[in-house]
Amino acid sequence: MSDSLQLDMNFDKKVSNRLRSALDAGKFTVLVECPLPESEIDQQGAARRLDTLEKSVLACSKDDFNTGLAITDHSLFPRRWRGAEYATFLDRENCDRHVVYISGYDTDEQQAAELIGIAGNAGFCNIVPVSGATPLPCSVRECRKVKFTESTGMLRMLTPEQNFFSGCVVNPFQYMAYPLLGEYFKAVKKLDLGAGFLVTQAGWDMLKVQSFAWFMMSRKLYYPMLARVIVLTPERVEDILAGKVAGVRISNDFRKILEREFHYSNNQFENAQYRRIELQAAGCRLMGFSGIQLCGTENPTKLKMILSRIERALHEYTDFKTWLEEYNAYMASAEMAPFSNNFQLYDPILCRDYPLDEEVLSNDIGEPECGRIESALLKMREVMFKNSAEQRAGHLHFAKVLLAGCHGCQDCRLSVREFVCPEGCPKRLADGPCGGVKPNGFCEHGNFECIHSRIVRFAHKRGTLSQLESTMVKQSSK
Repeated sequence: MSDSLQLDMNFDKKVSNRLRSALDAGKFTVLVECPLPESEIDQQGAARRLDTLEKSVLACSKDDFNTGLAITDHSLFPRRWRGAEYATFLDRENCDRHVVYISGYDTDEQQAAELIGIAGNAGFCNIVPVSGATPLPCSVRECRKVKFTESTGMLRMLTPEQNFFSGCVVNPFQYMAYPLLGEYFKAVKKLDLGAGFLVTQAGWDMLKVQSFAWFMMSRKLYYPMLARVIVLTPERVEDILAGKVAGVRISNDFRKILEREFHYSNNQFENAQYRRIELQAAGCRLMGFSGIQLCGTENPTKLKMILSRIERALHEYTDFKTWLEEYNAYMASAEMAPFSNNFQLYDPILCRDYPLDEEVLSNDIGEPECGRIESALLKMREVMFKNSAEQRAGHLHFAKVLLAGCHGCQDCRLSVREFVCPEGCPKRLADGPCGGVKPNGFCEHGNFECIHSRIVRFAHKRGTLSQLESTMVKQSSK
């Protein structure tokens, strides 16, 4: 990020933040996602729509049950409002109860700074930057035409001195060791950059939800965590199964459950989804999560009913064993992983709320998966480019192109990225993977291994895994 970027914002010296206070106090929080209107909608209509939704959501807030809005950004809908701009229609009085997302999709650093400034000047202090996603399907060539500003770069712009309480997103629903560790490592980096809470990607595998909670516990990272849950409709299920929703997966067993539910009446199908969300919310609470982020409905009447049911479930399930019995019965003990022999960082899990041992012990990820040719090439790169970060970027350029897929960056980052050029990522992300990595570890935009999964794999080979949590590099400005 350019050091010249400055955020021109005016803040009071002391700014209240009711969301942060609720999370710090352990008050279970439900953030309701607010879908963005199309840009053609007039401002008055957009403002009325947002005001109605806010009043419906905040009316459900109680002493032990906190509610607010999560205003997402336009990453999949370029012709819609930007989240920061849409949020300005809200009354400043309640801005500290809501969260505004800033997407790096089709956004350079200056534009990202401007959006943060718009949100800050409107009174919003809870900001979640995300790198953003392209509409799927999207080829590598199409993706590379789009400018992405990485979430880590935007977190550097959000400082506590400006009264920001920033959050970050992590996708724990990975089923191979290297993509999973890549997600966890990037989450740690975001926390080191000042993020004060986390929001998980959407998913239904409660085993993976608990695994992430145990990871945070093992690292003594006691930050508020929110789990994103989706109200499913038949249309939304079709989109997910077709791969049109980045990073969200439905297993074969879960698909069969949903197919049976499709044969119900519309009301019965809806109730089945609401019951599942109740159980997810209660389970998350028992696993140590601070709340959920609810996606998929903005109907005021339905929202009030869903929030009421969630609150009731929190009081109904107060011990893990009772909840687990009901969850397994309702889900028919369905396998939520997309394939067998998937990697689990902790074992056993989803049989108790907390580990029996005082220290959370992780499973061995096994021997490094590098063939002889790949290992030999890695050794050559290690010898030839070990000082590349201190040399001019063009030094040994042709060797870098041949051996490391060099893209001619202004600052060479090979020596701090396991001698893999991060520009090979279609989004040009440098500090870790996006949330859209496929379950098999492949990039969402093609039939090849995610660049950052490859970096983790090489780090395992070289014995430098721990460095991936702490070594941060800037995104290329080209």
